[in-house]
Amino acid sequence: MSRHQHRHRATLLLFGATALYIVLQFIWWAYLLVRKDREMEALITAFELRTEGHVRDTFWMVVGEGSVFLLLVLVAMYLTFRAVRRDLELARMQHNFLLAVTHELRTPIASLKLQLQTLERAGLSARQRDELREDALEDVDRLGRLTETLLSAARLESGRHDLRPGPLDLVELVRAEMDRAARHGALLELKAPERLPARVDPEAMRMVVGNLLDNALKYGPADGPVDVSLDLSDNGATLVVADRGPGVPAGERQAIFRRFHRGGDEETRRTKGTGLGLYLVGRTLEAMGGSVLVGDRPGGGAIFTATFPIS
Repeated sequence: MSRHQHRHRATLLLFGATALYIVLQFIWWAYLLVRKDREMEALITAFELRTEGHVRDTFWMVVGEGSVFLLLVLVAMYLTFRAVRRDLELARMQHNFLLAVTHELRTPIASLKLQLQTLERAGLSARQRDELREDALEDVDRLGRLTETLLSAARLESGRHDLRPGPLDLVELVRAEMDRAARHGALLELKAPERLPARVDPEAMRMVVGNLLDNALKYGPADGPVDVSLDLSDNGATLVVADRGPGVPAGERQAIFRRFHRGGDEETRRTKGTGLGLYLVGRTLEAMGGSVLVGDRPGGGAIFTATFPIS
């Protein structure tokens, strides 16, 4: 268990202990109040200063007022606990996000440094130099995509996600993103018409397709193909991306589209990413007037279905 998780648990334990102490103190206070009241009532009754019915009325008044006060305390404690838990969960996700971004930056930077140092060596053939340059350009592209992801998330949070629709061929755009992903040896299969003219924001569409493909490749097996289909639908167009990974549990199918959400602990995670990809997919499609759903693929894996208008 990481130090961050220890702090998370310690905070919840401290809150629980404090809440239990408050409830026990209230019960003890109510008990003492009722006992003292009964003692006073016994003395007063002994001197016949008031009737037995009045004694019972006083007892039930204390019980009634105490119950209302206890209920208010419990409601306040519940609301406080929920707020604390929400803040702790956000802090955990932000902690994981910082670790993920650090890793995503460090890996291509270290690779670029190694490639540049290798290029300085004498005796490299022209073919070797070309391969190093291609690898360096891929790392630069990776850094560029990460930067664009962070900027897009910031724009979405500030409400400045302006769409600029333009004419394009959706099939051509999807094929281009698949070619980019296939450069790393990924196996992708596309089922689509020859052309599908549309009027959408090209950058927004590239982000949606690219992030869905990257997600499928991250969680699917290295030798397992990713099935992609694109076709017209009643609401415009439907893009389906199916992988052969572990799938998404039913309880996680809404959470995966939240900002920073990634299951597990970032300090022990093996899959790369920032926890922003699917968040950007969901928010971008929402801005386009579309939506995205995730379900089970027959035989194992996950299916992401994105629908969006094309005019």
